[in-house]
Amino acid sequence: MLVDTGVARSINAQKKVTVLAANNTGLPTAALRRLPHPFLGDLLSLHVVLDFLDPEKLDALRLGRTGKGSKVTTLLPGDELKLLRVAGGEKGRITFSYAGPIGTGPQPLNATLLRVVTAQAFNVMVLQVSGLVLPGMMPATTASPFDVIKILSSYPEYSAFSSLLTQTGLARAINEHPIVTILAVNNTALSNELQGLPRLPMPALADLLALHAVLDFLDQERLDALRQGRTGDGSIVTTMLQGTGAGARGRGVGFVRVSGGDTSRITFSSGAPGGGARRNSTLVKVVTSQAFSVLVLQVSDLILPPGIVAPAPGPQIPRARHMSLPPTPAPAPMQQVPSPGMPEPEPEVPDTTPPPSTVIPIPSVHGGVAAKIPEAAAGRGAVGSWWSGAGAALGIMACLLGRL
Repeated sequence: MLVDTGVARSINAQKKVTVLAANNTGLPTAALRRLPHPFLGDLLSLHVVLDFLDPEKLDALRLGRTGKGSKVTTLLPGDELKLLRVAGGEKGRITFSYAGPIGTGPQPLNATLLRVVTAQAFNVMVLQVSGLVLPGMMPATTASPFDVIKILSSYPEYSAFSSLLTQTGLARAINEHPIVTILAVNNTALSNELQGLPRLPMPALADLLALHAVLDFLDQERLDALRQGRTGDGSIVTTMLQGTGAGARGRGVGFVRVSGGDTSRITFSSGAPGGGARRNSTLVKVVTSQAFSVLVLQVSDLILPPGIVAPAPGPQIPRARHMSLPPTPAPAPMQQVPSPGMPEPEPEVPDTTPPPSTVIPIPSVHGGVAAKIPEAAAGRGAVGSWWSGAGAALGIMACLLGRL
């Protein structure tokens, strides 16, 4: 792409340069090749720093004067647009982020330093980074506009999904992103899914749908790279939910894991810890795509992450009557007349402290959803232990009074 856009010639004309390169897996190559050459050239130029960033230089830049990092100049034309920020503090990983003006478009994406690839003394340095650095705005003259509702209107089997995108306002947010993949569910599957869930407030529904808008162009080439990942367990991709403050909803909630290995079908699951054990969504087919921008994939089910929604609780099973402790003391098994010289012993009163709550809160920005875990076995053990202890105490008391 450096050769195709002519950026390579510009790099070779520089005296001192550092190239921030993402490997093939970390790069949506097919999607980038569909971009207009001027726009792609500008994006690549943002990853060419006009300085020799060896480890010593990076250590100085990551802190800067105030501890918040430093700005460096890139090959991108324009005085205000050409800036990158190098940050990381004393112990954090070094990151590169866009330091130019931030518009009202999608959230910027940062890249993390992975390793030094190669260096040519005092001239060129190549650093591998985790992905592309994307500005928070896209020039209107180069971005390829689209309307996700108009695209879906040609496919009536997704009309319910499209309607929810409109009702939640998510369609407008999707249209602002230059590159996005929609994981759409058809009308039948969506109806079955929503019937099995409690009635969701509109903010929760918007969060759920935002998890099905991936900020990447997941064509077949990209999916084949992601399904294995580095270790064969798949890869994590970022969704629109992550860009809307999903950190408050729980770690990893805004990410989706793409997996499938070499031969099995491609699946999508929640990237949150424990999120994929209960629900996987399988790739069904490619619905449509619009060059440079949007891809629509049909998936079998909704992805349900922990902390946003939870399955509707099952019917409550009433506990047996002997499980409830009466608030009054248990009656003594026999009446004993105390000795005149002995004070009347006070009967033992059962401990009526209520058992600990069995409601485990699931973190949610929408007020929380509680999952009830029955503890019938624990309750029976506690009651049996109380009656056994009370019977033994009363038996010993009777023997002592009989001897007196």
